[in-house]
Amino acid sequence: MSAASRFVAALARVCFAERCPSCGGSTDGGFCEGCRGGMPAIPLPCATCGLPRPVGRCPRESSAWHVDRIVAPFEYAPPIDGFLQALKFGQGRMLGRALALLVEPDVAARAADETRNVDLLVPVPLHRRRLLARGYNQATEIARTLSSALRIPLAPAAARRTEAAAPQSRLRARERAANVEHAFAVDVDLTGARVAIVDDVITTGATVNALAAELRRAGAVRVEAWAVARTVRSPRSQAARPRAERPTASPSARTRRVDEAGAQPPPGAAARNT
Repeated sequence: MSAASRFVAALARVCFAERCPSCGGSTDGGFCEGCRGGMPAIPLPCATCGLPRPVGRCPRESSAWHVDRIVAPFEYAPPIDGFLQALKFGQGRMLGRALALLVEPDVAARAADETRNVDLLVPVPLHRRRLLARGYNQATEIARTLSSALRIPLAPAAARRTEAAAPQSRLRARERAANVEHAFAVDVDLTGARVAIVDDVITTGATVNALAAELRRAGAVRVEAWAVARTVRSPRSQAARPRAERPTASPSARTRRVDEAGAQPPPGAAARNT
C-alpha cells in the first residue's frame, strides 16, 4: 500500500469512526469500553427472574409465570435509563444498536448451554397506533442487532398487539398484569420452538409474561425474555422517592416522554413500560 493510500485509510478511520453514545469517543461498536464499565450491572442475577439474589419477592409467586428465564444485565438506573428513554421517546433510533451490543456478551454467555439454544427472537410488539406515532419499535431495533450478532432468526411479525392498552408506566404492579392480559396475539405455528422475547426494559415482567403465555399457546416449548435493563425497585417505591433522587437521563441523552395520546409529561418522568 502506498503512502497516499495509507493516509487516505487513516483519514477515513478518523472521519468515519463510530462514536460512543455516552462520551463521544471513537469505538469499534456501540459504547466504548470505559462507558460500558460505568453501566449499573445487576450483581448475581437470578437465572429465572433476573432480579439480584437473594430475591425478596419472586414474580412467580404472585401470578402464573410463563417465562423460563430472564436475561437483563443492567439495572434501570443512571446512566442507562437516559439512553433507554432517548431510544423510546426521543427519536434515538440509532441507540437500539448500541444498547443491543452492550448486552450481547451477557446474552451470549448465558445462552451457551446447548440445552437452552434459542430458535427465534420475537420483539415485544407495539400497537399500530403507537408504532405509527413513534415510527419504529424500540424492541425491534434491539432485536435486529442481537439477531445479527447471535445468528438467531428474527420474527418481528410473529406477534401483534391487539389492544391499545394504557401505558404500563402509569400503573401499579397488580394493574399492569390485568392491563396486558389480553393484549397480544400470535398468528404463527411455533410448535417445538424455543423463543426469546426481546424488550428494552423489564419492570414487573407483566408484559413479557403475557406475551410468553401466547407464544406457548402457539406451541413454543421454551420462552425466555431478553432486555437491556431490569427494574430492581418496585414501581411503587420508585414513585415514592423524592423527585431529586429519581433517575434522570444524562445531558446528552435526556428526553421528554411522549405517551399514547402524544402528550408530553414533565422532564424526568419514568419511562418504564413493562
